[in-house]
Amino acid sequence: MAARRFIDCLMILGLSLCCTVPLSAAAPELQSMFPLSCQAGTTADIKLKGTNLNSVRLCQVAASGVSVKVINNQSLQISVDKKTPAGIYDLRVLTDGGLSQPYPFQVTGWPVLTAKEESDQPDSALKLSLPGSVDARFEHTGDIDWYAFDGTKDQRVTLRCRSKSLNGSAEPLLTLITPDGEEIAFASPHQREPVLHVKLPNTGTYQIKVFNRDYSSAPSALYHLSVNSDPRLLAAFPALINSGQPAQVTIQGIRMPGVSQNASQILQQKEITVDPQKLTASHQPDNALPTLPITNRFQLRLPELEGTVLLMTTDLPVIVDQEPENQSQKTAQPIKIPCDIAGQFLKPRDLDWYQFTAEKGQELCIRAFGERLDQQMDLELNLLDSSGKLLKSLTDKAAAKGTATPVSAASLDPEGTWKAPKTDTYYLLVRDLYGSSLGGFDRQYRVRIENKQPDFQVYAYPADSDRYSGISLHQGGHTHVGIYVDRQHGFSEPLRIQAVDLPEGLSADEVIIPARQSEARFAIFTNKNTPRNIVSLSLQAVAVVQDREIVKQVQPQTDSRSNSFQQVATLAAGIAETAPFSMKIKPRQGKLALGEKVELDVQCESAGSEISGKPVLKWHIDLVDAKGKQASLIKPVTSLDLKQSENILTAQLPPKMQPGQYSLWLSATVNVTPSQTADKKQKAVPFEAVSNIITLEIQPLSDKEKTQPRKNQSK
Repeated sequence: MAARRFIDCLMILGLSLCCTVPLSAAAPELQSMFPLSCQAGTTADIKLKGTNLNSVRLCQVAASGVSVKVINNQSLQISVDKKTPAGIYDLRVLTDGGLSQPYPFQVTGWPVLTAKEESDQPDSALKLSLPGSVDARFEHTGDIDWYAFDGTKDQRVTLRCRSKSLNGSAEPLLTLITPDGEEIAFASPHQREPVLHVKLPNTGTYQIKVFNRDYSSAPSALYHLSVNSDPRLLAAFPALINSGQPAQVTIQGIRMPGVSQNASQILQQKEITVDPQKLTASHQPDNALPTLPITNRFQLRLPELEGTVLLMTTDLPVIVDQEPENQSQKTAQPIKIPCDIAGQFLKPRDLDWYQFTAEKGQELCIRAFGERLDQQMDLELNLLDSSGKLLKSLTDKAAAKGTATPVSAASLDPEGTWKAPKTDTYYLLVRDLYGSSLGGFDRQYRVRIENKQPDFQVYAYPADSDRYSGISLHQGGHTHVGIYVDRQHGFSEPLRIQAVDLPEGLSADEVIIPARQSEARFAIFTNKNTPRNIVSLSLQAVAVVQDREIVKQVQPQTDSRSNSFQQVATLAAGIAETAPFSMKIKPRQGKLALGEKVELDVQCESAGSEISGKPVLKWHIDLVDAKGKQASLIKPVTSLDLKQSENILTAQLPPKMQPGQYSLWLSATVNVTPSQTADKKQKAVPFEAVSNIITLEIQPLSDKEKTQPRKNQSK
């Protein structure tokens, strides 16, 4: 009867629907956005470029006081409140097909102009206010852009050119030219995003020449140039403080109140106290900022200064690099394990030495951060004995073999383990392989040293179908989120992945990631009546180690076409169009023994769309055989009767495999055509539906069962 009613419903929907049921289009992928920024207190008209931008419903910027109006599929109007803090925030668009990946959008505290191609000659330079900025692009090969501003003698000015941090592909270089035509400053080619701090020698009109490093052009060769003379916060050291106590931090800036203006010094410094436990209104954490895998970051703001800097917190004692006393092995700075080193390369060719004692057989885990702190830095760590003999060198982290994951991509940041051969004093040498030409107050690194112990970090990112977009939740269907567990130093316990405070209309079952397994999926179900919106998801991982429960937040990631994973502030999801086809599975047995038959109840539903042809059905389960190698189900049923709302599917467990808990889910690719459409020639398009995820608990055979097969085992 249930099957008959399901068929009747399909016939009724097919004959009498008065509106078109949309097909599930691919999720959007943003490729560029221009202009790149908007001044707080103003409105900007933004043009989008990308794929699958044919039905933009909603756009969201992850910042307070920002509203977005969708003009059409390629145009937005963004209004920013005057009180919105300057910074770079995530922008996402939602279409019928799903959610885009986050794209950086900049809010500034100064006016923003949009460059035109006419400004590519010195005599047609675009005039900038001071402070002021411009969004521009390299329109053609060999393009050179010219800008001008009025300055006064002894005025301190900062010029900054951004591209990479705004998702641009340009590698801009810039030159400052005086009113009489003399070139007085040129940005270092070693800087990823060049910055110049200049004291102007004369009063008059100055010119800025901007060009791409290799003189190339591309749709994404965009950049933002800013010129500022206002009191400004530029950097802080140490940028790493202990999370449990106040710390003294030296800040660096321009025209800082309360600091005497040295006639020959452009940048000033002063000490302040930062208490991470009692952050004042001027040091509020910013939810739009990402968190690093092993620490938290927050923005440091000072009410009397423009600009912000990032500070990190750690749970370990912080060792602050004592420059310049520790530049040789004889003057190595003493440290005590465990610790977190906040280091700094003030000058080119800087070497930092640290000394510590270790017991024989003591194993240390050493991790360095430079490139991952967005520095153009290639760190090298060397461990030496008291005689100066090199014991171990840690260099670039190699990419893991196989499928790319959020922590498998190659990195210039070294990490590894080391075991002390005897009880003695040892030395750690930290150097930057780019350091022969680079140095400065803001060139900071971090080295975390602790005793080796099992640990884990968990990451979430869009599953394969939405890998380069966002997480798209189709009404009435399931969506999968990719999960990766970075198992460190022998951690092999199972993990439970749970959703925390899901938005209304969403539901999810916890998923168990078996011992030693690193990759899994987490399924989220969306009700049919859940309103279209962009929502934030929160996942946590729970492990039990030696009768102690450990709970960690799952860190959100996004992927790019270059397989470059980046950490983002929130795990965002977009409620997209209704899923044209959905299915739910339920196991018929509670626990299974080796070699038993797996039986699933499968419920299918079509949302008023015509399904043609036979679905391509696949079973997904990561079985491991007795030797630890991947195993497969035996004779899984791969046909689904679409005339039935309920199906029973079976498969056979292999007789020799490791007992344990395994996640199982199904995917079905069907050809879908709307039941009502104005275009009668419209062809069916494929749609992949995924089921919920269940956990199979497979038990070992008892001695009796080993000699006497169970009744429901296959013959």
